[in-house]
Amino acid sequence: MTWQINDLVTLHWRDWNGEWVAFDVGSGQTHQMDTLTATILMLLEVAPANKSELVASTADALSVPNDHALSLAIAGILEGLRSAGLIDSLIQ
Repeated sequence: MTWQINDLVTLHWRDWNGEWVAFDVGSGQTHQMDTLTATILMLLEVAPANKSELVASTADALSVPNDHALSLAIAGILEGLRSAGLIDSLIQ
């Protein structure tokens, strides 16, 4: 499954020492998140990606191991971002 930013979402970012907030212009909502979640969302702002691509890109961006634990964490984050309406999947 390939993930992308929801077409209606436009984010403005702020970082306060590893605590991130993103203001969505379209909905008027502000979302607070950790660095891992923010990194995933920022990667999806650049280009759609599947989970494997996100795991590899996130591991590189944060200098963390590309392992099963990261993959599980990202799977949960993707579901949370989808539930929040920030991302959706591309039909393939």
